[in-house]
Amino acid sequence: MLTAKQRFLMDTYGYVVVPNLVEADLMNRVRQAMDRMDQELAPYQHGEPWPVGKPRKITGTPYFSKFGPCIQYDPSFLEIAMHPQIMSCAQDIVGGPVRYEEQECSINSKHPDDNHIDVKKLGWHRGIGTDYSVFKGEGRKHYLWIKAIVFLTDIGPDDGGTSVIPGTQSTGTIGELVPDLEPWMVHRAQGSAGSVLFFSEALIHSVTPILSDKKRYIMITGYVPPFMREYEHTDAASSEFLETVGEEERIFLTGENPKRDRYSYRRL
Repeated sequence: MLTAKQRFLMDTYGYVVVPNLVEADLMNRVRQAMDRMDQELAPYQHGEPWPVGKPRKITGTPYFSKFGPCIQYDPSFLEIAMHPQIMSCAQDIVGGPVRYEEQECSINSKHPDDNHIDVKKLGWHRGIGTDYSVFKGEGRKHYLWIKAIVFLTDIGPDDGGTSVIPGTQSTGTIGELVPDLEPWMVHRAQGSAGSVLFFSEALIHSVTPILSDKKRYIMITGYVPPFMREYEHTDAASSEFLETVGEEERIFLTGENPKRDRYSYRRL
């Protein structure tokens, strides 16, 4: 669960970085699997049909490899998605039981042309509107769709940490804010390897160019209440994959709990 300070930061800024959640052994296994995936998968040709759940390389350049969905590629990917400390924080933020929504991961390094950051030209986006992304219960705010980005490497000021416009989980649009955006209005997530960035998908955020010589590895998992679905149908786990996992994993991947109705949502 989050501390009182972390809840305050989440509600004020729309995000919080929680340090030291993931152990080194798991991070090593995830990075090694990502390197294998980078070698094995050819870049996806956009527009071609894609089987549900099959791992794919969305982007593949010498400086940026992005994969998704990827949860079926290696057991360590599901393990990190269901990591007890990450799940505890996700449940606290969402306000009850959570299920898998999507999973992506990326490996990136400095592009030769990237020597500074123009905040107005970043790829700002959000996944859900501010008016229906949050609810209040027992004096707390809870967010219906969140992302958890696991820092698999240390991320400092110039290492491509996710950029966010703090407070936009509650108000503001990209069209209103970005034309007049100034650097001081933007926060860039930083932390040591093993830290996790949690944020509401209503928060306006963007990938950030790397200015250092470091290579960045991150794992991103989306969490929602059991009654919500994946953002894209291809992000769902395949029926073949579901047959290979246990009951707890199936409940997490599908939101279907034989002991509880999908809409019998409650705070934990």
